[in-house]
Amino acid sequence: MESDFVNITADGGVQKRILKEGQGDYPQTNSTCKIYYLGTLEDQKPFDSNMGQSKPHKHILKRGDRCKGFEIALQSMKPGEKSQFKITPEYGYGPDGNIFKDVPKNANLRYEIELLRFKLEKKKRWLMNPEEKYEEALKLRTKGTKYFKNQQYQEAKEKYKDALTYCVLNTKEGKEIKASLQLNLSICCFLREEFKESIDYCKAALDTNSNDQQNLKAYYRRAIALQQIGEQEKALQDLKSAYKLDPQNTAVIEELQKVKEHLKQAYSKEKQSWSKLFVDKDESQQNINEEESQQQQESEQNELSKNIENIDKDNQVSKDIIKHEIPQINQNETLQQLNESRSIQE
Repeated sequence: MESDFVNITADGGVQKRILKEGQGDYPQTNSTCKIYYLGTLEDQKPFDSNMGQSKPHKHILKRGDRCKGFEIALQSMKPGEKSQFKITPEYGYGPDGNIFKDVPKNANLRYEIELLRFKLEKKKRWLMNPEEKYEEALKLRTKGTKYFKNQQYQEAKEKYKDALTYCVLNTKEGKEIKASLQLNLSICCFLREEFKESIDYCKAALDTNSNDQQNLKAYYRRAIALQQIGEQEKALQDLKSAYKLDPQNTAVIEELQKVKEHLKQAYSKEKQSWSKLFVDKDESQQNINEEESQQQQESEQNELSKNIENIDKDNQVSKDIIKHEIPQINQNETLQQLNESRSIQE
């Protein structure tokens, strides 16, 4: 029905009716769109079409090979969408018409367009001026944030890194978007447990030094990441710096108290460990001394036992010598020998 058409320009010069919904982003300037289309006059006479062809038509937006209304129509579509459009002469071929397409002067046009897909042909970075690079950085940051909200942190990280390559403006706005991207990257890395990389991006944001609010975020986020790698004292210093920038910040105050308490407990445990170490050392030395004393006593006892044993052996040897070398004297034989001796002497 004609009443289904809605204006997509303020003056109603281009109207649209959706036949099939699409999904995704809208094509932009320099996008290469793959489409099927049919253009007719008000009497439904075709003047331009690729319907029935095996391959879709490639149309690059803003190249001027179609009327202005056609460009506006395409930019209102999403991939997969099929829609009908009504275009007035002001947005069509105007008072001159188009003799090559057999479009008369001041003709109202009808189009049915199906957008299959499109690819954005970006202008090369080195060909952009600083303002264009700034705009591109904003677009990429927006895409990165969409990924971030969907918890697609790796994809968000890639978009933010890409956006950083376009940050060349040394103005207040240029520094702010650069620091913003660096801070966003620090969050992505933190959530991916890439803590050291998160710390590096916070440092980069502080080096950019765009404003106090972003510096506050950088100090706070770096402190959180530092705690994850056990750098509590460095985290404390960053939180103190953040506190100086905003003494009323509740998150900073709570984290500052938490780190102080953690360090207090750590120092207490360390002190106890050192105390125990000295006590253990004294006890160990005492045990060593006692053990050495016991060993000395055992050694002396063993030496004494050996001496006694040697004495016993010597005594036994002496007895054996006496027994074998000095035979026992028979009393009768001795008396007889004495008498004989006397007899001889006499």
